[in-house]
Amino acid sequence: MKPSELFGVIVRVTGFLVALFGLWYLWSGFETILESILPLNSEGGGADLPSAFYYFAMGIPALLAGVVCFFLADWIVKLAYRDRSG
Repeated sequence: MKPSELFGVIVRVTGFLVALFGLWYLWSGFETILESILPLNSEGGGADLPSAFYYFAMGIPALLAGVVCFFLADWIVKLAYRDRSG
């Protein structure tokens, strides 16, 4: 396996993991919205939770960055390993 191919695999795996991280944050944001709308207990246990905005502000950019790295890995590899003969 050439170094450029290994780098492409690393970029794709990293993109996949970052996209999963972003999806987890988005899921947490939706869950926080539902918990604030429908309180599960009457003691106000959700007062110490971060706001849903925090989860969406972290999740959306992470998801976009992960998808870009995953689907544009060939382009990123071409940028990193340019043809220098010329």
